[in-house]
Amino acid sequence: MTILGEHTDYNRGRSIGVATEQRTVVVVEDGAPGTVEVVSSSCGTASTSVAHPSGEAFVVLAASLARAAGVDGVRLTADGDLPVGAGLSSSASYAVAVALALGIEGTPLDVARACQAAERATGSDVGLLDQLVILSAHTGSFVDLDFAGPVVDVLDLHAAIGLSVVDSGERRLVATSAYAARRAECAAAAAVIGPLGLARLADLDRLADPVLARRARHVVSECTRVDAARDALRAGDLGWLGRLLDEGHASLRDDFDASTPSVEAARAELATLPGVVGVRLTGAGFGGCLLVAHDPDADVVPPGRWGSRLTGGAGASVSGAR
Repeated sequence: MTILGEHTDYNRGRSIGVATEQRTVVVVEDGAPGTVEVVSSSCGTASTSVAHPSGEAFVVLAASLARAAGVDGVRLTADGDLPVGAGLSSSASYAVAVALALGIEGTPLDVARACQAAERATGSDVGLLDQLVILSAHTGSFVDLDFAGPVVDVLDLHAAIGLSVVDSGERRLVATSAYAARRAECAAAAAVIGPLGLARLADLDRLADPVLARRARHVVSECTRVDAARDALRAGDLGWLGRLLDEGHASLRDDFDASTPSVEAARAELATLPGVVGVRLTGAGFGGCLLVAHDPDADVVPPGRWGSRLTGGAGASVSGAR
């Protein structure tokens, strides 16, 4: 999941992320020739053709990865404890687990790109942020990403930094949210001033459309916040990090129009808890979860809400063998 740097990956910008302790597990077995069957604890059971996949997104994604891996006939059993539609990259975790289970090899970037292509085949035009964090993070670390390269660094997470994720309770899917519209708006702005992740605030003066200027301002300012947050995380400056998270949320809400009344209500609740120094919407937006920066000893998950302390980890694991 993202600490800071939302909607920057597809704009050649910068992000920092961390993996949660939740897992997606995939068991792979031989299946009927030319067919992929998926038995998923959260999505049900479905099968489709490897060569011409159709149907529900979770089985189309698996078939796309089977084709990329050169696998002709497979049965996958998928299970995990990441909430679906909560902005915690459950689809990316599933894609990575399937890719690794099917034997797709290469660098983290190679695997991430295969997963990105598979998600795009389902109608979700995702970037590379979530897959690279899942593939790169380990316990007690955060992942520093520069998508102009891309360049991936894994750095130690200071013990003075407490991070938790808390569910707002509002579900959303990337394919049916305003995510595609925001990508199109960013592309329109970039057609005027160049890649937004490489632009400066002064460049925004060339954008006559005020909506495009706001979308671009979020990306440009978010990249600046990522650079500052990296320093705050390495120094263990919790207060500084909290202020940056609050600024990032305001930008997502006001410039990117990615928040909702339910998210704002949950954020207001969390911000009043003892030990909390910053709260930000995480993920693509339009619902989902909030990232909370807090004193490491504080418990910031209110009764009745799903939440998790961020302790690192790979985010996806693989079980079984073909």
